[in-house]
Amino acid sequence: MDWSRIPLVGQVTEAARVVGEAEFVLDFEGRAGGWVRITVFEDLRAGDADRFFARAAFRDRPELQAVATASVPEDAAALCLREAGITLRRAS
Repeated sequence: MDWSRIPLVGQVTEAARVVGEAEFVLDFEGRAGGWVRITVFEDLRAGDADRFFARAAFRDRPELQAVATASVPEDAAALCLREAGITLRRAS
């Protein structure tokens, strides 16, 4: 579906489509670890720069979040995975 062909009315303040999603298990030598789902979105209202963002959702720690933005979806996912690890280690 080509979302650029759909006019977004003024009341739409945020709009994004899911580009991809994957689940990861992180283990930092027993010091920290957990299951995380990373979802990558394309911001339908953004320009070309940082058009993609990724969000990490921790199954066992819903209060923790990790988010990253990039100009391509793969970079957003990689940055978010890195941030998820940093977030998890800091929380432990």
